[in-house]
Amino acid sequence: MIPNLTSKEWIVFFHGLGGNCSIFKKQIPLFKEKYNLLLIDLPGHGESNDLSKKETSTLLATSHLVIDILNKENIETAHFVGVSLGTILMQYIAIHYPKRIKSMVLAGAVAKWRTWGEIIGRPTLMKGVRNLLPYKVPYVAFAFILMPKSNHKTSRKIFIREAKKLSKKAYHRWALVARDAYKLYNQLKGLNNKIPKLYISGNEDHMFLKGINAYVKNEEFSELHLIDKCGHVCNIEKPVEFNEVTLEFIHKHAAADQVLYKKIV
Repeated sequence: MIPNLTSKEWIVFFHGLGGNCSIFKKQIPLFKEKYNLLLIDLPGHGESNDLSKKETSTLLATSHLVIDILNKENIETAHFVGVSLGTILMQYIAIHYPKRIKSMVLAGAVAKWRTWGEIIGRPTLMKGVRNLLPYKVPYVAFAFILMPKSNHKTSRKIFIREAKKLSKKAYHRWALVARDAYKLYNQLKGLNNKIPKLYISGNEDHMFLKGINAYVKNEEFSELHLIDKCGHVCNIEKPVEFNEVTLEFIHKHAAADQVLYKKIV
């Protein structure tokens, strides 16, 4: 947690699969100037303990943990910023706890996979791979599939390096969440969800961009910002542009809340 004594606004950050809060090091210095920051390591990642075996729903259990943290810190509402896997958790919270979210920035959002990506992620195939190889072998392979170009090298390197702290159980648990992300988007279609959402994707995010683009076109309160010559993890690859559009979006909705509050009072 990084407090800002001059602001009442909070931003909550969620990292991606295998990562931790350190992936936001290019955002923290600028964002903390005007906002309170809460960075959460997902269960089994970074400094966070893994979920117990009795927890059958990863998203349900993790969302409860997040809400508990918000309650403990007396954070009634916040702006949410997530990357990749973190955007799935954000969408789950948006469905079940919409009043806790002021706005959402979803970077490299995961929804509908490309067909060949779905084939790679099939349970029967992955089960066979798990039985033959250590889990980090397919993880590294997937990093190169997801971020294949030379300009993706930095984010790919971090993606692989930080996953060394990830347990096998946590990897399998969260990989299933990523594979089934499209189910959340199907649920969102039937909801009157008015949370402002900014999707930020690299135009080279070949696995997920097509699905996200199709979804944004049909959601009234969503917009998509594309970053040129950028892959999946756009907050690392193009931090200057990512920071600029993210802060502009959050400023706008933080200001809108303040105006509404003044009118009500």
